[in-house]
Amino acid sequence: MIINSWLLFLISLMLLSSTLMIMQSHITSLIKLLILQNIILACYILTKALHHPELALWISFAITTFIKVIVLPVLLWKLTRFLKLSGRIEPIVNKATLLIIATVMILFGLLLGHKTAVIIPHALLSGFSLGLANAFVAVILIIFRRKAVSQVIGLLVLENSIFIIAATLSTGFPWLIELGMSFDILMGFMIFTLFLIRIRQQYGSFQMSHIEKLRERV
Repeated sequence: MIINSWLLFLISLMLLSSTLMIMQSHITSLIKLLILQNIILACYILTKALHHPELALWISFAITTFIKVIVLPVLLWKLTRFLKLSGRIEPIVNKATLLIIATVMILFGLLLGHKTAVIIPHALLSGFSLGLANAFVAVILIIFRRKAVSQVIGLLVLENSIFIIAATLSTGFPWLIELGMSFDILMGFMIFTLFLIRIRQQYGSFQMSHIEKLRERV
């Protein structure tokens, strides 16, 4: 019971960090919250590995810690310093409206998660619902941001949500899947970095309209 409560607390912290992300106006704040969320995710896997000592969970914890807690933050900070991404990244709508939308989507995710009570064990229902709500918040982060770099952070939050849902529904989450997802993230991040550098050199900013122009040129 104590373990389950602690796991739910960690997922709730992830949801809280995602909600705080959509209210941020600086890219550095977004990156800090993403790093915090990755650390919480690693703590979640560590807790499950201690409670269910399976090799797959320990390998998954090692991969998550190395990729999400060490490698990814270093790459994000290097990208931020190299491209001087320190300006404001205001959302498309004002923060009050954004908070209302996020609240509605969180409630929708929780209600939708509890509608699956017939197919998901009751003990796992709360964790699944919180993970689903976190995924909806990630979608908001992607949709209601003008700058491309904040949208890719939203994609990383969405990936965290997918992982936490899968880990909640399984006691031994296959580490090979996490390995594949992590390499996908790294490859996508490297491609996106080159893409941002090209946009910066060409236009001097990161508006989505510039991405469309660059795609037309290519």
